[in-house]
Amino acid sequence: MVALVVGWAAIARADTVGYEIKIPERIEVVPGAVGELSIELAIDRGYSISKDAGIILDVAPDGGLVIAKHRLGRGDAVDPDADSPRFKVVVHAEAAGDYAIKVHARFWVCGAKTCRPIDIRRSVAVTVVAPK
Repeated sequence: MVALVVGWAAIARADTVGYEIKIPERIEVVPGAVGELSIELAIDRGYSISKDAGIILDVAPDGGLVIAKHRLGRGDAVDPDADSPRFKVVVHAEAAGDYAIKVHARFWVCGAKTCRPIDIRRSVAVTVVAPK
């Protein structure tokens, strides 16, 4: 049983080699104003994000939050030609409260000889508070 647990831990660590998604756990927005959610697909040295395969970011806000575009691709990045593309999602809310934005990212990470698909899901807490 111990060997099985150790084996799974090694697989879990190996699965995240080469990339990282940088996304905040929480953002704050003022009612009636806009906030910004930043998403970066960071790549380790020696790896790349395939430019032949697409990058797909599905962004699903709770009711009460408004975003302009729910599906983003490489062309929507702040820096579409960068090795580690960054995305800025403008978030608008009218009423105070606690909400969430679900992010589903799909892209291909390539090493020296092979590429593999990456599928990541994250949730960002959004707090809408009156200005202080």
